[in-house]
Amino acid sequence: MRIFILLTLLSFAFYGNERPNIVLIIIDDLGFTDLGAYGGEIDTPNIDQLADNGLIFSNYHTSPECAPSRAMLLTGMDNHNTGIPMIPEVLPRKLTSIPGYEGYLVPEALTIAEILKTEGYQTYMTGKWHLGFGGEKTSALPFNRGFEKTFILDATGGDNFSNHSYLPYYKEAPWFKNGEPTELPENFYSSEFIIDEMINYIDSGKGDKPFFSYISFQAQHIPLQVPKEYTNKYLTMYEQGWEILRKKRLNAVQDKGLFPGDKPIVDSLSSFKNWDDVNEQEKKLLIKSAAVFAGMLNAMDFHVGRLIDYLKENNLFDNTIFIITSDNGPEGNDPGDHLAWRAWIETTSYDRKIETLGEENSYVFIGPEFAQAMASPHHLFKFHMNEGGLKVPLIISGSGVVQGVYKEFTFVTDIAATISKMINGDIPKRIIGKSLDQVLQGSLKKVYSETEYIGLEVTGNSALFKGDYKILRNRPPTGDNIWHLYNLTNDPGETDDLAEEKPEIFRQLLNNYNEYVKKNGVIDLGSDYYWADEMTVNTTKRRLSELIPPAIIIFFIIGLGILLYIRKR
Repeated sequence: MRIFILLTLLSFAFYGNERPNIVLIIIDDLGFTDLGAYGGEIDTPNIDQLADNGLIFSNYHTSPECAPSRAMLLTGMDNHNTGIPMIPEVLPRKLTSIPGYEGYLVPEALTIAEILKTEGYQTYMTGKWHLGFGGEKTSALPFNRGFEKTFILDATGGDNFSNHSYLPYYKEAPWFKNGEPTELPENFYSSEFIIDEMINYIDSGKGDKPFFSYISFQAQHIPLQVPKEYTNKYLTMYEQGWEILRKKRLNAVQDKGLFPGDKPIVDSLSSFKNWDDVNEQEKKLLIKSAAVFAGMLNAMDFHVGRLIDYLKENNLFDNTIFIITSDNGPEGNDPGDHLAWRAWIETTSYDRKIETLGEENSYVFIGPEFAQAMASPHHLFKFHMNEGGLKVPLIISGSGVVQGVYKEFTFVTDIAATISKMINGDIPKRIIGKSLDQVLQGSLKKVYSETEYIGLEVTGNSALFKGDYKILRNRPPTGDNIWHLYNLTNDPGETDDLAEEKPEIFRQLLNNYNEYVKKNGVIDLGSDYYWADEMTVNTTKRRLSELIPPAIIIFFIIGLGILLYIRKR
């Protein structure tokens, strides 16, 4: 009976209320084991309940950066064909005239919303967009890309209590309502407001048409901020440090059957600080920062629960499919490591007082060690092509979706393919992903054959998946710029580099990667490229451009005054 229901849902013959509502939720910078459903210690009961009643994916991959992941998620296309090869803030401006490197979502890259809108769906979005070049390209904002009602942030992140920017790149966080710049309401908190607005949108459109709801949280992006009652729940949770946390999460994810118990993992934390070597004052700051992280995720889940309650109260829940995922692994950056970033923070109203850490005007991040623990059992985190940067949670839940775990490889572009197949029975040729419709019905078969490959390049870091194998290369300063080969079936922890042992397979995957580069117009950024330097250059250019119009006006007024003075004489 369950299979029959889903076959009905996934058939071409969807009309009226029989077509499912779709809620797509993206959580920013989420570690593989952050959610309770994946073995995490943080309270996420509402998402966990959806996971219990749906399908958990243990081998889902995305890109290591937010904007490219979001572009691929919404279009089903390779990031280089969407105009978003990397986050726009670090994109060399000399490349923006080259197709694929525009820095904003190009018109040819149709979104899920544009597809669903033509199929009669009401389409809504709230939260982080990050595909419109920081608000500079209004034609690329979601209101102009298939969404009927939007309240969005077009930046890599922002303050969670105000419109303050968290980066010097932005004067203020660029928020837009229905395509127009807007202010935030009083008593704003990002996760709460994002759900409030979405409930308002859904409520205003109740009728015969189904809806597509894209909810893109700022949680868990820097700056980590949350009302203190959530932080207070976790004040002692992380006192044992990151080594113990990484081990606990490894055991928990193995117990849940989401990572094999007989496979080794990299001793990733050996490359970072040892918890026992951290002084007591710094430990207090780190423990509180991790508590803020946990509280922020807990709060986000609470507000997801509010949406679920609304849908149930209005008889919409039973005909709604939920898709919950993340854009990349956890954030390991320490802004204090970057001179310009650190200097800018010191000029703002932000502070890092332990007493108020996580509250309004507080600037919180967890750093590389806790990020590595939260990526457990995988190696590294956001910005890296290792599994810790690419492998994130994916949960699909709803009427007709089987319960269980799917362990085969899946990729971010599969989401658009699945939704397209779900609604109109077809997948446009521009979408490179595979539909997961058979998986949702209970198939345990691989959706990618042994001969198919998925290439990936973001900000000069590279990877390719094919069959059991994966090659990857990370650029300096955190990488060695050398290609590595892993058998992810036998070695999901990426502990044994097979590049020398399996030269034929290694060479074949390198050839496949070169094919990928040629097919998708990937540009070599050069050995001198470094994202932090590029962001500094782009920040300077952007902020200077904001000063030019006022400078012209001042110059004009002064010039006019001089002219009038001369004439009077």
